[in-house]
Amino acid sequence: MNSYCLEHTYLRHGQVDKRANQTSGRRVTINMRVADRAFLASCTVVAASTGGLPFVRGYGTGLFQLVVLGAWAIVARLSSGMFADQHHGPLWVVAFLLNVLFFCIVAVPLWWVSRKRLPKLARILIFCWTVFYLATLFILFPATDGP
Repeated sequence: MNSYCLEHTYLRHGQVDKRANQTSGRRVTINMRVADRAFLASCTVVAASTGGLPFVRGYGTGLFQLVVLGAWAIVARLSSGMFADQHHGPLWVVAFLLNVLFFCIVAVPLWWVSRKRLPKLARILIFCWTVFYLATLFILFPATDGP
């Protein structure tokens, strides 16, 4: 029986079957839901962090340059360098997509493996990766030599 059937098993008179709720399948499903929510919340936080990228002064960090200058290079390649310099809207949309993509390169495999094998630690692992990614994006590994 899958977890949905275990949660909704009823006897003839509307009483819940106590034997069905005593299995461990229900806990794994609940923990997987927690890991799924943690993953989605982390992706949302990283996506929202794109709003802070225009306020970074100086050269930023290595990951910051990879996201922002990568976005500039994509926009410049698709249009022109002058367009990329003067129109920041498309630049920040591409930076948003790159930011989430670079985060998900590690987050998706981490979430995929840990949600089933380590359901209790999945939330903590995803949270730690999110903190490290944001620290790398804004604080760690400063780029001192410029683009």
